[in-house]
Amino acid sequence: MMSNGFYAMHNFGEHMGPGRGICMLIGFILIGLIVYGVMALTRKKRQNQTTPNSIAPPEISSGMNILNERYARGEIDDEEYARRKAELRK
Repeated sequence: MMSNGFYAMHNFGEHMGPGRGICMLIGFILIGLIVYGVMALTRKKRQNQTTPNSIAPPEISSGMNILNERYARGEIDDEEYARRKAELRK
């Protein structure tokens, strides 16, 4: 009795018929499409994160932001602010 159960499980693949190859092919295609879709969405999301929102280069805009913050806090006076602002615009 035990050997009959083992024999049936062991030869399970042989009793599936000719459609087995088609089913496996469809499964591989579906898995490939899912992987491709995930990769495409990840790539698009990454590109959106790296695209700058402003026309100015990041170094200048971040430098100008720091300068404006320092001026607003009173760390530098009007003359120093104007001089550094002119340097950043070069």
